[in-house]
Amino acid sequence: MEAFEIDPLLFFGVLEASILFLIVAAVFFVRGQILSGKIKGLKKALTDAQNVETPEPVSYEQYLRDEVLRNQGLVDQAAASEDDAEKKAGELLLMRKQFLELELEAHTLESNPVAFQECLAASLSELIEQLRPEAETAAEPPGLVEEPVESDTATVTDKEERATLDTKEAEFDRLKQLINNQHDAMEALRAELKSKESEIEGLDTILAKLDEFERHDAELQGCLTILDQENQQLKELHEGGGMSGNKIEPMDPAQLTGLKSMLGDQQQTIQNLQTLLQELAPETGKAKELENAITGIERANMDLSSCVAVLEDENANLRAELDSINAQLEQEALAEEAAAAETDAGVTELDRAENGTEEPADDEKQQLEIKVEELEALIEFKDAAIEELEKQYSNLEIKYTAATGEK
Repeated sequence: MEAFEIDPLLFFGVLEASILFLIVAAVFFVRGQILSGKIKGLKKALTDAQNVETPEPVSYEQYLRDEVLRNQGLVDQAAASEDDAEKKAGELLLMRKQFLELELEAHTLESNPVAFQECLAASLSELIEQLRPEAETAAEPPGLVEEPVESDTATVTDKEERATLDTKEAEFDRLKQLINNQHDAMEALRAELKSKESEIEGLDTILAKLDEFERHDAELQGCLTILDQENQQLKELHEGGGMSGNKIEPMDPAQLTGLKSMLGDQQQTIQNLQTLLQELAPETGKAKELENAITGIERANMDLSSCVAVLEDENANLRAELDSINAQLEQEALAEEAAAAETDAGVTELDRAENGTEEPADDEKQQLEIKVEELEALIEFKDAAIEELEKQYSNLEIKYTAATGEK
């Protein structure tokens, strides 16, 4: 019996190994069941996906119609909101709706490439005209019937005149926007100063300087009102084709130099104000914020300086064009005098033939004279604007010198 005795250590070792194998087998069995269930679920999902019918593709026209309806819903939602940001977004969505509608209208003509292109170009041009600011559009004079132009020179002159009017109105609108931006910058600076009233010493001095800026801004606004009235008179002159008979003298170069010098003095005034802010509030850490507000005014003045330069260049171009037209008129007058000297007063047929050739020449001369008067009015308008700006900056320089005692 002793030969069949089993070592306890060996027995327990075999038992532990058997138990370990059973546990591993159970784990693999459970995991296999889980994976089998997942495989069945995936197969079922794959079968269901294969059984689902693929939706029919939506046509481009239907897509545009759906987008128009969806966009209209967003526009209505933005219009009902009281938030300014939502209202601005609603305006953008309204422009998108107009674009989608014109795209839908043009898509119906896709079979005809020529009609499609013409419809799309006309619709886009109309949309651009709606979005363009009024100051950038030069409307056709109502009731003005243009006679057929027989020469290419007259057509080119009309286009150049139209471009001159567009440039003038764009610069005038830009000048108004610059002054409005300067006014906003001064308001922001005043609010910032008042909010830091307890932290800044000598605030009254800074506010007094701001009062000078604001009075100057009010004077510029009055100047713009006068310029706007002159602009309306200029438009009436252009529409009526009248002749004012005014002669425009070239602007004194010394006046332009003085105006540029005053713009430089205005820049120096802003720099002095920045230095004063740094001296009054170095310990508060808020001088940088105030400098940023003044920098907005500084940028506006730099833009005003560029406006003056543009006006100066346009005046030079207008005077050159005016001299060219005057020279052409003089040549035509000399040609008419020479033709009149050669005519025979005793021959009736020659008189009739001469009258027949003089009438078109008189019409062309009258048109050129009208254009000369319009160009003279444009130059007078720009010179008046520059002189008014010169007066405003001169007054500002005098007030600043009186307030600070600087020379």
